[in-house]
Amino acid sequence: MDYSYFTLSENIKMKKSIMKFKATVICAGIALATVLSGCGKKSEETDSSLPAGFNKKSDTEKVAYMMRTATPDSVARFVMNASLGKIKGVQLDSLAMVELYIVSNYDSQKQLQYAEESVRLQDQLSLAQRMQLFKKGSADDPIGFGLDLGLGYLSIIREKNLSAKDVEKEIKEFKKECKEDTATYRRFVIGFTEALRQDKDKDVKKEIYDRFINLDKN
Repeated sequence: MDYSYFTLSENIKMKKSIMKFKATVICAGIALATVLSGCGKKSEETDSSLPAGFNKKSDTEKVAYMMRTATPDSVARFVMNASLGKIKGVQLDSLAMVELYIVSNYDSQKQLQYAEESVRLQDQLSLAQRMQLFKKGSADDPIGFGLDLGLGYLSIIREKNLSAKDVEKEIKEFKKECKEDTATYRRFVIGFTEALRQDKDKDVKKEIYDRFINLDKN
């Protein structure tokens, strides 16, 4: 297996926190790689609360309206719900443009509120949903995205108390969402299996370890 993607093994925990670190970087003026909740919560911003012809506006015009009429945390929920197609009749096509506009037009305090909510919601997403947002132009590093996602996935498994069956389903859906982007999928697999190796004999579930430790060989 190619280990060129990794630094020394003791830095694995640092790598697992990269995604959360990105949320703080936005406050320094870099577009935030955010995503939104896939936990079954309905968005507070529904199609009925928006003006007629709203979806005919450009992405930046849509988010500008939301920034004028809603709090930063609500804007974060709107941006990610719309990007994931969770608001009937409303969609955002370029997450990169939206995030750049938000960073350029919010003061530092509002940027922080937006970032905190985005990161909180990000942790609730499935792997496939994260890939959907990545393809829409999030600020994630194109090379590092898959690896970071794999390295951090074991922590998500613990937090959500996922079973081996749950994990298998998520990975299958993620692979399907990756489609022809096999490089991102392979980087995810490398990151995930390395995280499993680092946590062997610690607190990783045996069923998870046994089922996926050789995923990189499949």
